[in-house]
Amino acid sequence: MNTAEMIESFRHLGSSFVADGMQRAGLHRRITDPVLQPLLPVRRVAGTVVTELLQFFPTEQPPVAYIHAQAFAQAELVTSAVLVTESQLGLRSPFGGRACRAFVHAGLTGVIIDGSIRDISDITALEMPMFYRHVSADSYVVPRLPEGYVGGDASIEVVVGGVTVSPGDLVIADEDGIVFCRPEDASAVIDAAQDILAEEEALFQRWEAGEGFLEGQGLPPASDF
Repeated sequence: MNTAEMIESFRHLGSSFVADGMQRAGLHRRITDPVLQPLLPVRRVAGTVVTELLQFFPTEQPPVAYIHAQAFAQAELVTSAVLVTESQLGLRSPFGGRACRAFVHAGLTGVIIDGSIRDISDITALEMPMFYRHVSADSYVVPRLPEGYVGGDASIEVVVGGVTVSPGDLVIADEDGIVFCRPEDASAVIDAAQDILAEEEALFQRWEAGEGFLEGQGLPPASDF
């Protein structure tokens, strides 16, 4: 199974079944804090992770545009790039209408930021799937803020929603949550998730055929306990 096929399988299964598949496969859970939420709940995002880290520094830094450019260059090399950003800027919102236009221009599949966003109407109009922690009008429009200078890096390991994420990881994000998976684990996760899905569909068919709640699950009557 190639990367595009794995991503399509993740998109079809959704975050819940992928999470179940990881559990059945005996893998460590990589589900983000549920406080990260989708701006467009009906837009499921599946793809390959490219990363950014944004933080404050005591000394002047190159413009953030260079960090974006590094991430965008990496995005051109992977299938269905999803930008995953760890923001240590608090309620300073690095992603608004201008940044979103850059993301559309770069051809990103979606954006996940453990941090703040703003310009919600602009982002919604651009239909860029985005997952975020906070909405805040605050941003950075001057070189030097009280907290320091904004800078960072791209294509490095980041922590998002309590999960350590590496460039090249696969991700599925939807209204149920965000799940990351190492590409070498993806085939086993997909097989396990598809088995769970098939088991559920078979159970529903047994119920529709008239079997009782416990009987359909192969369980003895409650009186046996």
